[in-house]
Amino acid sequence: MTNPLMLINAPVVAGSAAVEDAGAATMGGTMAGAAGPVTAVLPPGAEDASAAAAAAFIARGAETEAMLTQLTTVRALFAQTMASSAAGYTAVDAINEATLAI
Repeated sequence: MTNPLMLINAPVVAGSAAVEDAGAATMGGTMAGAAGPVTAVLPPGAEDASAAAAAAFIARGAETEAMLTQLTTVRALFAQTMASSAAGYTAVDAINEATLAI
């Protein structure tokens, strides 16, 4: 029995969770491939200013890498939350249908 007033469509939520999880995996793979170029910057010259600029870019790259790692983790957790919510909605809907059938 499908409720026409149902606001949550569990299969759609589960599908969205799978897409989000795949996106997090893609993001993690892309970050892993970009880690070397982002954190390995050679100074353009031999003077101290060039070395300082390269060090600043390396530090910024490391910070960006850490931030993107956190973002990927949060995105994967969001996907897991969506998937478990879809399962919960399905279970509650089944309980409600069984209760109404009694």
